[in-house]
Amino acid sequence: MTEAHVLAEIQKITAAQLDFKGELKPGDELVGDLELDSLALVTLAVALEDHFKIALPEEESLRPRTVADLCQLVLRRVRETS
Repeated sequence: MTEAHVLAEIQKITAAQLDFKGELKPGDELVGDLELDSLALVTLAVALEDHFKIALPEEESLRPRTVADLCQLVLRRVRETS
């Protein structure tokens, strides 16, 4: 699995779960650029857990600042569970 694959899945999830219409870029800030509030961040984390069959503890899921940070977190958790 690659970061590009994870980014594509995050794009799909944000569109389906959060009605986000724009294109995600790795440098986008989750709170600043995408304007995700704490509820949206939790919704995204739960959807990522379900999709990738991983666990994202709350303290980890709220840590990423950018889309790239989130991709790297998901990749790390996927590799740890493989």
